[in-house]
Amino acid sequence: MRTRGAGAAEGGVQLLRTVTYLQDVSPLSIAAVANRARWRSVPPRQIIFREGDPCRDLHVLVEGRVECFRSSVEGREQIMIVFDRPGDTFCVSSAFATGQNLVTARALTLTRLGVIDRGTFVDVAGRNPAMALQLVKAVSRDAARIMDLAESLALRTARARVARLLYEQALAEGVRSGQGVELARERLREEEVAARVGTVRVHVSRSLRSLVRSGTIVLDRALIRIPDL
Repeated sequence: MRTRGAGAAEGGVQLLRTVTYLQDVSPLSIAAVANRARWRSVPPRQIIFREGDPCRDLHVLVEGRVECFRSSVEGREQIMIVFDRPGDTFCVSSAFATGQNLVTARALTLTRLGVIDRGTFVDVAGRNPAMALQLVKAVSRDAARIMDLAESLALRTARARVARLLYEQALAEGVRSGQGVELARERLREEEVAARVGTVRVHVSRSLRSLVRSGTIVLDRALIRIPDL
């Protein structure tokens, strides 16, 4: 389902002002981008686009959660990144470097997206050198993330990869309490953690139990608590 109209465009302007690439762009240019955006609602578990298909659009998250993953010929999935913050933008490398989707994107929850065609970004970036530089940096960050993931899969144990993911999530979205930093377990399901760190669920369960025994984390039904962070 797509939403159009003045209200959608105005809301789009507010959202686009939070996007890193557009922070130094004039209000008129942001309004032009918002007016050309298509606003889309995606139900949970629906595929948004598939790896290998031509990439003609960039996507900006309005609300919800989206996982981007690659698949092996055997059907095994490796999650590359999860987007869950309004203003998160994805497909930058696909749109500007390869022309094909590097990953498959799937909605994890009811999700709303702004879909902006590549030509609009090229037009605005051509008139805004600061935005062009930010897009180049975004492509570089994507390349660095892939290299880091490859190194992690090759050199770190499953336990170390799980611990690192928990640490990164705690820094990004953890809630500090009197007993440490807390993460909601519903946002870190074992199946999702397994796909993100390149292992299977049973190894994630073993890794979590090992981290509990060492005192690194505390688990209850709703929370993962990191006492010493």
